[in-house]
Amino acid sequence: MIIHCVFQEPDGSDNFREDVAERIAEQGAFVNPTLHVFRAKIWTALHKKEQQGLTPVEQKQLDSDLRTFDTRIEHCRRLMEMGAKVITGSDSSWGDYQLGNTVYETECLRMAGYTDAQGVASVTSQAAVALGIDEQVGTLEPGKLADLIVVDGDPTKDINALWN
Repeated sequence: MIIHCVFQEPDGSDNFREDVAERIAEQGAFVNPTLHVFRAKIWTALHKKEQQGLTPVEQKQLDSDLRTFDTRIEHCRRLMEMGAKVITGSDSSWGDYQLGNTVYETECLRMAGYTDAQGVASVTSQAAVALGIDEQVGTLEPGKLADLIVVDGDPTKDINALWN
């Protein structure tokens, strides 16, 4: 599994490498892009901007972060289109990223091109396959362990139902 999977050159510039992406897809490596980890930082800056304003340096950083987030979404979309196994996962809680934000990570995968149903699978059955525990968890089947949530709505048609 590749966590984050950021396509950057040593100088920090973004560069989606199709040859690397093809190898990731061909070898069947799972990718956990942790997109919301970055978006959470942006949301904190936007909140500060709304509440008290930003310094010119902070505004410049926010503008850069917004461009970087868009680039990461685009790179994730391209990975998906190339057949990479992209799943929902999180990072450890740090900085602006808090535990309990898994739905936001799934939402980001939807922004990158997954359908709502693919988003749900990316955080359940596909995540279990990625971790090698799909014989025990990940789908509702006789003999498997399961944690259940009841939601108002169908998250395979609207990922936001996971918040209900």
